[in-house]
Amino acid sequence: MKTDLVFGHIEGTKEGQIFASRKELADSGIHAPPMHGIWGREQEGSCSIVISGGYEDDIDTLDYILYTGQGGQDAPGGKQIKDQKFTRGNKGLVLSKEYGLPVRVTRGFQVKNGPENGYRYDGLYYVKEYERIRGKRGFYVCRFHLESEKTIGQIEDQLVDSLPSDYLPAVRTETKIQKISRNIRIREKVKNMYDHKCQVCGIYLERPDGAIAIGAHIKGLGEPHNGPDVIENMLCLCPNHHDQFDALAFYIEPKTKNIVGLKNFLNKKIFLKPKHKIDDEFLEYQKKRYNDAHG
Repeated sequence: MKTDLVFGHIEGTKEGQIFASRKELADSGIHAPPMHGIWGREQEGSCSIVISGGYEDDIDTLDYILYTGQGGQDAPGGKQIKDQKFTRGNKGLVLSKEYGLPVRVTRGFQVKNGPENGYRYDGLYYVKEYERIRGKRGFYVCRFHLESEKTIGQIEDQLVDSLPSDYLPAVRTETKIQKISRNIRIREKVKNMYDHKCQVCGIYLERPDGAIAIGAHIKGLGEPHNGPDVIENMLCLCPNHHDQFDALAFYIEPKTKNIVGLKNFLNKKIFLKPKHKIDDEFLEYQKKRYNDAHG
């Protein structure tokens, strides 16, 4: 049975808290895997890492971490014997970067900045950059640059754990930086539904860390639109058509699903899977905005 991922601080725990063992750490809810350094999933993001000296390419200055991803070792904490890929928890950290999700960091007694004994929870960090380069032993490794929230002035988002049951506006969280809480699972669901191909042009774009596609809201979240975070309000778009859609360069006719406003797509319909039931209410909203903008 999978343990649900929880992003942000865990209720009942505090920064600086020491845990005698990985089991105690897991029981607290901070980091569930008993051995792996990353707790995350490819479709949801990664919510926690443990730094325990397993990779020689790591750098840790407390406020800044250069963290090597998982995979490619002959044994946990052993030598690198093959390339790493952006899969599993590594892909999860990519998603955490893409969606601005906080990552809990715990340091073990094995590392210079760790506690004398056990494991110490050191709070929330954010993935700022990532890369795949050759490590010291000649194999490709996935590396992630993380900064403490105290350094970058960010406060964790409160993420909903389940899909909304009706069309309610997405909840806004009042923090130092206002963010709209968005459900990653819905975005990934619509992208996977179309195999990461744009519903307008049908193009599939790829880079080393995976396919490039955007789960775009038809009626925007938060003020002034107050759209819901549901799949009926979403499209899978390439970056180019996502930018054009947001800029009101085109709209999708609600009844026919024709693309209106793009010369290269006159009288063409969007790609639409039978199981993707877009609510015409949201398309009407975008159409009105387009007409208002274009007179």
